[in-house]
Amino acid sequence: MKQIFGLFLFILFANFALAQTVEFQVDMGVQAAKGQFTIGDPVKIAGNFNEWNNGADVMTDTDGDTIYTITKTFNVGDTLFFKFIKGDDGWESISNREYIVPAGNSTFSAYFNDDNQYAVPDSIDVTFSCNMEFEIVSGRFNPSTDTLSVRGSFNGWGANSLLFQSLTDPNIYEGTFRLYTFEGEVFSYKYAYFGPEGTTWENDPNKTYTVTGDDMSFGAAFISRTFNDATLSTVTNFAVTIKFTVDMTGAVSAINQQPFTSIDDVRLCGANAPLKWPDGGWPNADSTKTIKLYDNGTNGDVTAGDNVWSRDVTFPQYSPLRIQYKYGANWGLPSNQGGNDNENGVGADHFINLTSNMISATVENVFGTMGDHELVNVVTDVRDLQNGTPVTYELSQNYPNPFNPSTMIRFAIPQEGMVNIKIFNTLGQEVATLVNEYRNAGNYEVDFNASGLTSGIYFYTITSNNFTLTKKMMLLK
Repeated sequence: MKQIFGLFLFILFANFALAQTVEFQVDMGVQAAKGQFTIGDPVKIAGNFNEWNNGADVMTDTDGDTIYTITKTFNVGDTLFFKFIKGDDGWESISNREYIVPAGNSTFSAYFNDDNQYAVPDSIDVTFSCNMEFEIVSGRFNPSTDTLSVRGSFNGWGANSLLFQSLTDPNIYEGTFRLYTFEGEVFSYKYAYFGPEGTTWENDPNKTYTVTGDDMSFGAAFISRTFNDATLSTVTNFAVTIKFTVDMTGAVSAINQQPFTSIDDVRLCGANAPLKWPDGGWPNADSTKTIKLYDNGTNGDVTAGDNVWSRDVTFPQYSPLRIQYKYGANWGLPSNQGGNDNENGVGADHFINLTSNMISATVENVFGTMGDHELVNVVTDVRDLQNGTPVTYELSQNYPNPFNPSTMIRFAIPQEGMVNIKIFNTLGQEVATLVNEYRNAGNYEVDFNASGLTSGIYFYTITSNNFTLTKKMMLLK
């Protein structure tokens, strides 16, 4: 009996020893001195240890030294991801902080946004100039209904700093704002526009500007660039259709780290139109900002019932090449386990990289596995051969055939109209779209990279006006 009791005490004290306290400290003095934080406003901490809840853990400053603290208990070896929040919703603009709980009680100290630079500020006029030509031409930004603003660490990331069309160039939007700053200060910012469809932000990461001595001497600074830093080489030259697929097998909620009991609904959100981000916390009411995925063999889904949810999404011409996105499981359902932003923590997203001449491709995701992903089944630009107008519809045999993994297909249309060329497997399931657009009469060729497909027989079909033709090709890897 004594041995059992002794073992019980050993286990009890061993488990107790594993639990350690961490005191979080964030210095808000620099923020207050710059006028970017008001003493008395709340300071909070949110992370993977409190489900990224804004308001669950409020920090205090009992001695009035502008250093806010809170103490929490964790197990040795826990990996913590978190950010500090000022005011109602002023999240830090840096990447998620990371801290591994050591043996023994410990302290984590930091300045808000890691900003410890301060000097006696002076006022300067900062002019932001944003070229919106690509957003306007693509139809994403409508000058008659949408408003553009600059949002950053200098204005609490608010939407009140509006930019307006230049008198000399309607594609240029400008605004001048008085900032209290000093030489060497680095502030973060982004452009964002708001319209009937909601708010569209520039892609991550945040842009930065360092105040120079000349800025302070002249009392003015000028910041000029295009929205998303776009050029013809950094945007799509065609509309691009991406087949998003996400394997939900064994999916675990980032809210409570527990597997979902069932997967009944999957949504796609993101930073690049037509994708949109929901408001903070991803409220149920923002379902209209999401794109619903399917596992029933429709809307681009290849195989019904395999728990790989899919959807074809078309990004308009002049879209940015880097696409940022994230999935949410069981939107608005009790089984979402407390929230719709449940794939991973705040700031953990998926990314794919398009090319300027891409037409279509597929991305294969696993729920919860974030970061950059390679595209497969890539189709590049449809080339006009410029050799006259054909008299009949044609669909040539692909070359080479068999192929591994790339092949070329030529086709001809004697009349202008919509052209659709799709590839199917032997079960009749659509695996890729090569062309889906309006084309003038002419002779064309298109390249297809089948890197995401397995060896076997496939069929490709052209449909244009009232003409349809199907041919067979073989992939050998």
